[in-house]
Amino acid sequence: MKKALIAFGSLALVLLLFLVGATWALYLQVKEGKPAWRLGAALGSLPLPVPLVEGTCRLLAREDLPLCARAYMKKRLTGPLVGNPTAPCRGLSSPMARACSEVQALRLVEERVSRPVAVCESMPYPKECALYVGRAAFSQGGFRLGKDRSASAICATGRGELLAYCRVGASMQAVAREGEKILRAAEEFCSPY
Repeated sequence: MKKALIAFGSLALVLLLFLVGATWALYLQVKEGKPAWRLGAALGSLPLPVPLVEGTCRLLAREDLPLCARAYMKKRLTGPLVGNPTAPCRGLSSPMARACSEVQALRLVEERVSRPVAVCESMPYPKECALYVGRAAFSQGGFRLGKDRSASAICATGRGELLAYCRVGASMQAVAREGEKILRAAEEFCSPY
């Protein structure tokens, strides 16, 4: 009897948290801006299991599921990288594992991991990880040769296809931030790959 009451209480708590989260998410959906991002960030601040978060993102964000999932992961994966950086991404469903790989890539560069593209090889989505390493690397140091935190130096820690994805990510970030004025330099940076 006692076990049944505990199980019922746990189920009631989960349902209550889901209802609070869903209500909050619906409120955020009607506000201006990028609702899928806000939804994911809001869900990231609640103690909900990942499958429930993914279901809520699928239901409320629909076509923006990747954005919602990335915001959730960005909110959940905070603080210094400790241990194996690929561990939080293991065992997740496809959209959540991809979002985790992307967010961890940003963190690899922020935390100055020595070979971030090499770490991407072990991520569930290595190409997406390398792409986001490139994006973060450009944001930190541009394309500059000879600068240790530049996209050129950071992407060089990878090889083959992941090196190419890293350089493409840096070029994408360059164009997203600086527009047409950097288009030629971005094209030159990723053209050999």
